[in-house]
Amino acid sequence: MNLNYKKIFAGMALGCLVATSVVAAEADKSVEQTSDMGAILFRIENINPIANKDGLTDQCSFMVTVYNRMNKGLKTADIDMEWVDNISNKYKLADNKIKVVGEHSAEKHINKTVTIDNIAPHSQKSFAQKVKTDKCYLLLDNLKYSVKTCFIEGSTVQYKDGQAINVDDCSNNFNYINSKNPEYYSEFKDVPASVLTKQIEDEKERELSKVNATVDAIMSSLDKTSKELERIK
Repeated sequence: MNLNYKKIFAGMALGCLVATSVVAAEADKSVEQTSDMGAILFRIENINPIANKDGLTDQCSFMVTVYNRMNKGLKTADIDMEWVDNISNKYKLADNKIKVVGEHSAEKHINKTVTIDNIAPHSQKSFAQKVKTDKCYLLLDNLKYSVKTCFIEGSTVQYKDGQAINVDDCSNNFNYINSKNPEYYSEFKDVPASVLTKQIEDEKERELSKVNATVDAIMSSLDKTSKELERIK
């Protein structure tokens, strides 16, 4: 191979190397982190319609998957979720035909409060939910939310003017990740169905345990009251 061909091939190789570097840099930009480092990330997934006895969809099931990126465990938090339905009130069924009611009909709001709890630091957990609507597609990427309460491990509660104040409130740590965000796929792990089922069963057992504890406390209180009444007589 003469010197000119060597120069040509060397130039081509250098060009390919530069192009590859540019593509790699662009790829890195595309997965640039969009959430806060110490955030509690959550996404909505596994959305499915639920049919009633007449075969019509009147509810939707979905999963709220939470990734606690904090260095402390998340004890409990309540997330108020809202989706806006701009379609249902615009149309009505009349004479077996769909008719437009109006372009500016009132919005229909779909609301759900989701309680999440017991999430260890740097770990992920999913919570099974249902909401009453037949527009299951609205649940993806149209969420408005606010976090009412959030307690982390070791939270300090103080009282001011008779009101409890959570000093370590973590309600501002939440970042909702929609399906258009690269972190929807990069920051969450795919969880096998068997693990999700176990998580749901564990949640049911915890709730049942809480109910049983409450019943035991009520029965104990009634027993004490009964004995006190007997003593007074």
